Amino acid sequence: MSVLQLVRHANRYREILSILVKFGFREFFEDAKLDLLLEKGQRLFSRGAAAETETASRPERLRMALEELGPTFIKLGQILSTRPDILPPDYITELQKLQAEVPPVPWSKIKPQLEDDLGDLHELFESLDEEPMAAASMAQAHRAVLREGSQPVVLKVLRPGIERVIRADVEILEAVADWVARHSEDLPFDPVSVVEEFSEAIGYELDFVHEGRNTDLFRSNLEEGEQAWFPEVYWQITRRRVLGLEEIKGVQLTNWRSAGLSDQQREMLVRNGAYTILRQVLDVGFFHADPHPGNLFLMDDGRLCFIDCGMAGRVDRETVTDLANLIHGIASSDIDKFYEAFLALGQVDEDQVDPRSLRRDLHDFLDQFTGVSFERLDMASMLRAFTDGLRKHRLQCPADIVLMIKALTTIEGVAEEIDPEFDLLGFARPHVEKLVKQQYSFKVIKGRFKRNAGKWLTLSERMPGRLTTILDRLGGNKFKIGLDVDGFQTLERTVFHSSRQLSYSILVAAMIMASSVLVLASSAGKTSALGWIGFIGFLVSFIFAFLILLENLWTKLRRKKDR
Repeated sequence: MSVLQLVRHANRYREILSILVKFGFREFFEDAKLDLLLEKGQRLFSRGAAAETETASRPERLRMALEELGPTFIKLGQILSTRPDILPPDYITELQKLQAEVPPVPWSKIKPQLEDDLGDLHELFESLDEEPMAAASMAQAHRAVLREGSQPVVLKVLRPGIERVIRADVEILEAVADWVARHSEDLPFDPVSVVEEFSEAIGYELDFVHEGRNTDLFRSNLEEGEQAWFPEVYWQITRRRVLGLEEIKGVQLTNWRSAGLSDQQREMLVRNGAYTILRQVLDVGFFHADPHPGNLFLMDDGRLCFIDCGMAGRVDRETVTDLANLIHGIASSDIDKFYEAFLALGQVDEDQVDPRSLRRDLHDFLDQFTGVSFERLDMASMLRAFTDGLRKHRLQCPADIVLMIKALTTIEGVAEEIDPEFDLLGFARPHVEKLVKQQYSFKVIKGRFKRNAGKWLTLSERMPGRLTTILDRLGGNKFKIGLDVDGFQTLERTVFHSSRQLSYSILVAAMIMASSVLVLASSAGKTSALGWIGFIGFLVSFIFAFLILLENLWTKLRRKKDR
């Protein structure tokens, strides 16, 4: 953390720390030494500071603190709510309640930004509502009618100045994450990589061109006759800070109870949503990662419309197959298949875990489902067990797997709320079994052979030349083997430092003994010259000893900082 950064963001640091202390997180910041970031940190973290909401649980206080800290931290909390491999379930549940609704920005501030991005608004629109239809922490939406074709549209507009605020907050988070990583031991996750992932995600959220491309891609992947829809993007009024979308008429699923939907409508609605997400995840490999009720509309023609496509995920065919094997391994109580799928899905090296401990944990989980039919399995419970296993063994879940789990569990939660009788896993069973069987089909094996044929051909072409080179070097006694042992350089530095210190210590001890002999000889023979030489020897010896102590102290501090 540079001094310039600290000075530039000093007020924001003070505000962040004050709010978090206000909600009872003083001990965490003292443990991480974050109270030292501010000149007035000791006063701020005095024992007299008390949490404002003593009766609230710790997860509730964290949610309230993030809401008070503003849009950057609200978005951070929303992203952390998708990370069950990092946070325990009670924190995940609470962070999912984060509210991003804020008072709208006045039209007097929105209009100049729109004119800067789009030009003359009167030339583009027949009408443009100054009052927003919705407002959130990062953007707000305004209804408008295009002059071209009198088409009703919705303008999603980035809040003026929000980029500067988020950029400053992300810079602070990066500095704090680096500080925490260096001063806190035994963390279950890497705070630096979490903030890097957040920085990338919020960068996409600030770019509406990215969201427009995602929406267009989802539309292009729709099947003929599919009962799902994604809004049309109007690129002539879309820029980085403004997104023009088709206006969707219908019922937002947050209001499904008041809409008076029949049982048949609710069942069809849930099936359409589940089919769309499952098809996107298992077939297309590109999926809407946040299908919560606020992002879903039941259109007047019965189709289900997905909005807010900024958060999207991609998974390859191998990842989908690993997911199918995980589900099938649980359903069939096959510990070997479950174990292999767990490692593959989490991209885990066996060297990173204790295989015996991990297998025991997976066995304990399988025992809960022994004898349970496929239809009675719960996808959310299975995926939660996967993330719990990663967290217990201090493993981080890959970002694409996180988004896939979020999409599947979110749509299952929507289904359970609207139609409690709906079984997502039973609905997905035919596709899961098909994916498992496909791994051993002639067509898939043939495809694998084709993909690897080129590699084998290249290897066979290069092998004779490389073997000749190896044999020539062996024959000329020029063959060398290099070993890169993890930690060897540290060991080498430690041995070198220790041997040097030992040599210095022996030298100092010898000088002290010689000086003692000279002083004694001077006393016996009353020769003042020998006494002075002995005294100088003592003085130089003590100086050398003091320098050795200083060097040892400096080396310890430097190693602690490097860790």
